[in-house]
Amino acid sequence: MTKYDYLEFPMKFIEWCQRLSEASLLGLVLSLVGIGLLMFMVKARRSDTVKEISQTQNADAVVVALERKIEYQNSAMTMLGERISALEEYLEMLGERQQRNDADKKDMRFYQQVSVMAGQGVGAPELAQRCGISASEADLITALSKKTH
Repeated sequence: MTKYDYLEFPMKFIEWCQRLSEASLLGLVLSLVGIGLLMFMVKARRSDTVKEISQTQNADAVVVALERKIEYQNSAMTMLGERISALEEYLEMLGERQQRNDADKKDMRFYQQVSVMAGQGVGAPELAQRCGISASEADLITALSKKTH
C-alpha cells in the first residue's frame, strides 16, 4: 500500500456516505451507537465481574476467619464444660462429706464422747475446737457435765 491509498480511503468513505439516503445514514449512525453501547456494557460487565470476584475472595477470607473463631470458641466452651463438670463433682463430694459430718454429730455416741471429755475437765472453747461444735453447744455440754458429776 502506498501513501496515496491511505489518503484515498477517507475520500471514498465521504463519497459513499453522500450517496446514502437519509434513512440509511440514520440507520448506520444508530447501528454504530448501538455497537458502542454494547461494547460499553460488556466492559462494565467485566468490571462488575472483577469486583464480584474480589468481593467473593474477601467474603471467603472473612468466612474462613469466622470459622476459625468459632473453632476457638467451641474449644473454650468444651474446656469450660469440663471445668464445670469437675466443680459439680467436687461440690457433690463436699455435700456428701457435710452430710456425713452432720450425721456423725447427731449420733448419740458423739455427744457421749464430748460429755466424757467435758467431765474430764476439758474447757468449752477447747471442746468446740476439738469436736467441731459451736461454742454455745460446748458451753451447754460443759454445764450439764458439771451438774451430773
